[in-house]
Amino acid sequence: MAELSAVAVLVLGLLHEQPMHPYQLHQTLVERGDTRIVRVNPGAVYHGVERLERDGLVEVVGTDRTGKRPERTTYRITDAGRTEFAARLTSLLGDEHPTYPLFSVGLAEANELPAADVVAQLVRRRDRKVAHRDHLAASYSTVSGMGLPRRFLLDVDHDLATLRAEVDWLDRTITELQSGALDWTSPIPDSFHEAKASIRNPRTSHEL
Repeated sequence: MAELSAVAVLVLGLLHEQPMHPYQLHQTLVERGDTRIVRVNPGAVYHGVERLERDGLVEVVGTDRTGKRPERTTYRITDAGRTEFAARLTSLLGDEHPTYPLFSVGLAEANELPAADVVAQLVRRRDRKVAHRDHLAASYSTVSGMGLPRRFLLDVDHDLATLRAEVDWLDRTITELQSGALDWTSPIPDSFHEAKASIRNPRTSHEL
């Protein structure tokens, strides 16, 4: 059986609560803001449910039709689905799932651009992150103020902590670049090349 996708995990999580049809699943994911953590559209949900059914992780409860709307099929999670869901959650929480953010690639080669250009782009990024942080913090405050326990908001809590840390780093780096505290023009010092060479050739360093 293929590894459960992020969409499949979210779908199974909802079906833990109650049986639903794919349209209801998608609407609930949107209402809860889960589109913030994974790209979700109706097609992805419908295909995800079809695959889960094919793998025996969900099963049909029944079908219904309201007015002239298309017939809707309601699904529920199976015992096998609960087992796979728990196993995948355990892995997502405890195992490494490396990602390769493109921002890191930009930072790795940023020294090839003028400092002023780097500052301009980091400021753009900072402003965007601050807006995201503030929006997320307001949403968190709203739902927690309504009485939703923190255990249902750990993903938001973590994202807020990550955003705050990134904004702090951006602020510090931008300030250092603007003030000149972060040197941007000096060549790599000879001492670094010598230290690097001594690591590659430890016998040479002993002889010296």
